Amino acid sequence: MITSLRRTIAVSLSAAALTILSSGLPLVAQEPGQAKADAKVKAGTRRANDPSRRVPSHFGQIGLTDAQREMIYRIQAKHQAKIDDLEKQLDAIRAESLRECEAVLTPAQKKTLAEHRTRASDARAKRAAAKQAK
Repeated sequence: MITSLRRTIAVSLSAAALTILSSGLPLVAQEPGQAKADAKVKAGTRRANDPSRRVPSHFGQIGLTDAQREMIYRIQAKHQAKIDDLEKQLDAIRAESLRECEAVLTPAQKKTLAEHRTRASDARAKRAAAKQAK
């Protein structure tokens, strides 16, 4: 019973996180003239990475009016606090799961895992440095 409840919660939170992440992705096709309209918006008038200031997937392709956009932004802003709380809960559940998984490992496996993580971290840092050098 508890296991199925945990699984249900984990699936629900994962689905919520995926929905949030997918709605934050940039739209590939924007409606014509949208780039010009975005260029006119002052940089200080909206937060850079505010997910509540993006329309959901495909909404930018159906000819929303400015009033519709603002209503959508208000709706998303209203729900953003709940979404942020769920993301924090999901992060905590993932961290707990990872700790439990690591507890199953032998000391030798833990050492090997730490080495793999160190190599991966070093590789990421190296790629980031190379990207900045370009």
